[in-house]
Amino acid sequence: MLSNSSKYAVKALAYIVTASSEENKLLVKNIAEETDVPKPFLSKILQQLSTKKYISSTKGPNGGFFVTKEQLKHSVLDIVIEIEGKDRLQLCALNFENCDAENPCPIHKFIAPAKEALRESFEAITLEDLKDKGTIENLDMT
Repeated sequence: MLSNSSKYAVKALAYIVTASSEENKLLVKNIAEETDVPKPFLSKILQQLSTKKYISSTKGPNGGFFVTKEQLKHSVLDIVIEIEGKDRLQLCALNFENCDAENPCPIHKFIAPAKEALRESFEAITLEDLKDKGTIENLDMT
């Protein structure tokens, strides 16, 4: 359902919101080690999220990644859409261009309610909800 990039982003963010603060920024190297996400891949993902202000980063000896209180309000859906470049949960499961309620593909009526429920769930989960929800070992999304 989600690309590896989105899975890695959510996994890394769950760790970042739990383990970082403005006073305790995290290096990509440490995030990669703790989440078992390849460092070069993770670096690109975090730079993308930082550029779009979903997370914060600073450079220098005390630099690294962290999330502000304001950024904790972003939803997991916001992150997934940013990483994917589109809202995959609104796309046709069979990749038909014009699939919708008025022009459904053969399976639309069977899966549309479930896709919408999943989309609403991702939209309801904020980054703050990921904070302190167990250990990173419980976040095995591979």
